[in-house]
Amino acid sequence: MVVLSSSLDSSLPIVTTSSRSCFRRCPQKWWWTYVEGWRRRGEHADALWFGIGVHEALAQWYGKGIERGEHPADYFEQWHGEEERYISAAYYDHDRGEGEQIKYEKALDLGVSMLDGYVDEYGEDEEWDVIAIERPFRMRVIRNGEAIAYFMSTWDGVYVYLPTGEVFLMEHKTATAVQTAYLELDDQAGIYWAFASRVLQADGTLKPGQQIAGIMYNFLRKSMGDERPTDEQGQSLNKNGTVSKRQPISRYTRHLVERSDKEIKTQVRRLADEVEVQRAVVEGRIPLTKNTGKDCTFCEFFLACKTQERGGNAYKAVLAAEFDQVDPFDRYVKSAAA
Repeated sequence: MVVLSSSLDSSLPIVTTSSRSCFRRCPQKWWWTYVEGWRRRGEHADALWFGIGVHEALAQWYGKGIERGEHPADYFEQWHGEEERYISAAYYDHDRGEGEQIKYEKALDLGVSMLDGYVDEYGEDEEWDVIAIERPFRMRVIRNGEAIAYFMSTWDGVYVYLPTGEVFLMEHKTATAVQTAYLELDDQAGIYWAFASRVLQADGTLKPGQQIAGIMYNFLRKSMGDERPTDEQGQSLNKNGTVSKRQPISRYTRHLVERSDKEIKTQVRRLADEVEVQRAVVEGRIPLTKNTGKDCTFCEFFLACKTQERGGNAYKAVLAAEFDQVDPFDRYVKSAAA
């Protein structure tokens, strides 16, 4: 069960979509990130930084109502600034006929290309009447009559689809490869759906009885796009003017997710189950474990984790040398309270 919360009880743990995902990937990483609050010094990782920029560009583009803001590509260019970074993006060498590969592109060029193409693809979405942007929320999770945690997050936007009057959440995502099949089981969609109507009714965004009709996942693929000439149907052409057998993969995908009442109950129950497991770890009732594998080399805690494996407390010196301790939920607490 979940209930709206107007005041924050500091004794209750906070759970977010990111912390849930982190716990599933590796409880040890979750402990260092969300319990002890270690964060590497300096800027965000490039991929995360890039995604933030695209989100901010789209947030100001979808101003309330049907009016749109500054072109998102122009906004991204200003947001990017002078620093030069490189982002991994999908690349296909059509001349060689090779399969799709990963190539590092300049972040500025990639972001501008993606957002230019996005507006070319969808225009101003004249049928979207936007009623909320970057909407933070907080819910209290109740189990057996006891409050066990807060769930906090932010929706990218809420809009009314004018032809039908239905209300949808929008969720922007950037990815090198777009996959949508997993969204039918995605916890983020399920929990958002469980909370959305009640939260938006409570703050007056929705009228009493008005419900969320679905979540529109809005994928922007990290790709520079196909620069080959096209015909009137938009098909890419070979150098001799014939239609190529290798047409580009779509850079933009919109995927609608819906949930039944039973699915929503399952999602909320799983959230409560995960909170109970996390509490048991924090209270020392079950051991803290690690999920080790080849992906560990990509983890920011790799060196500290290797050092910890050797025994002793030397790993603490590694953490102190490379990381700062912060409140990992500070921005959620401030935005949800507002």
